[in-house]
Amino acid sequence: MKLWKNSILFVIMAIMILSSLAVSADKTETDPTGDVAHWEYTANNWGWSYDVGNKPNIDITELSYSVGSGKLTVTMKVDGAIQTSGNFLYMVMMNTSDATYWMSWSEGEGGGFASSVGDGEMKYDFNPEIDSSGGTLSFVFNETGSDYLSVEFYGYAAEYAEMGDTTSEWWGDWAPGEYSPFYGGDDDGDSGGDGDGEEDGGNDGSSGSSGTPGFEAISLLAAVVMALIILRRRK
Repeated sequence: MKLWKNSILFVIMAIMILSSLAVSADKTETDPTGDVAHWEYTANNWGWSYDVGNKPNIDITELSYSVGSGKLTVTMKVDGAIQTSGNFLYMVMMNTSDATYWMSWSEGEGGGFASSVGDGEMKYDFNPEIDSSGGTLSFVFNETGSDYLSVEFYGYAAEYAEMGDTTSEWWGDWAPGEYSPFYGGDDDGDSGGDGDGEEDGGNDGSSGSSGTPGFEAISLLAAVVMALIILRRRK
């Protein structure tokens, strides 16, 4: 009888452990509305203003990923609607303990890739399923990794006055907020531009996280997105 009770207890504990592992592979990050940043350059003034509330189409509200049946689903939600103009760019980056996922959307089309090298075997997926509906953008990959003990996960949405131009005027939102290049700086809503090129909010390309692209990388990332879209169109 004692052996039987111990066996039952062991089974219950195993189920609890496996259930906790399954849940831990899913994650949702929420982001407040009205936290879009605005960069503007004019002859008399240049710099950042913060907490812009009239850009719902790039105002990220939620970023999530879930794992199941050999698939990894990544979702970005905005307060407005996902746009199809080339003046808009949506990106998500995800690094796990054993895999890398990168995805983007612009001009009404998306692209992405996933890769992992584990046990001497290269796994990859360069053709995720992509769907845009209302304010939701989703990417479904074949799962290339299996270790989610350490995960770096963040998203970015931008609107440019001129496509891909980060020098004159553009707006951006990062989720989670600590992944913005000026996280921890002066974001009290005042314009950082005083004409001298010095930004309390930080316009030096630095980042609150080592994995976050700084301002000097945004144009390069936009170029990569365009290249992916062109390749998809040629297939």
